[in-house]
Amino acid sequence: MTAKCGKFQVLEKLRERAKKLQIKPEELRKVVLLSKGNLNNTAWHMAVEEGNFKVLDKLWEWAKDLQLKPEELRNWVLLSKANLNNTAWNIVTQTGNFELLENLWRWAKELQLKPEELRNELLLSKDNLYNTAWNIATQTCKFELLENLWGWATELQLNPEELRNEVLLSKDNLNITACNIVLKGQL
Repeated sequence: MTAKCGKFQVLEKLRERAKKLQIKPEELRKVVLLSKGNLNNTAWHMAVEEGNFKVLDKLWEWAKDLQLKPEELRNWVLLSKANLNNTAWNIVTQTGNFELLENLWRWAKELQLKPEELRNELLLSKDNLYNTAWNIATQTCKFELLENLWGWATELQLNPEELRNEVLLSKDNLNITACNIVLKGQL
């Protein structure tokens, strides 16, 4: 809940108190960083929902201090699905928080996600309404985000067919593409 209210100072105090009480790292990992709430949200999901970079950064720092394994970070931070089947990537894209999205991308690379995981689980993943990050960035007129998403797509060496079908022409739950939005003058 501390991650949701965005109080990184409170999170830091909890961390200090846990050290003083000598709570075992395994217990902290399980209870603080890897537990899910009643909506299937982790602390990571809550922090990105609030768009709180400082809290997310503190959680990442704490996870490293507690020596979470790369696969735990991968599965719980980047790929864990919360309420409505959304990952942290989907949630950040919906908020349009460019800085947080860059952080998630950097962490994914730091965790050495394979190119196909970066492609399928982040860049081309769909939220609960079947929107890709590209669709959302177009709908919300986030030009800087569109530029970075395109850059990441080319970095992953998506072929022209994938760029065409999975980025430019991917459809949401209403069968609308990013190109449809532009052509209808909604931008």
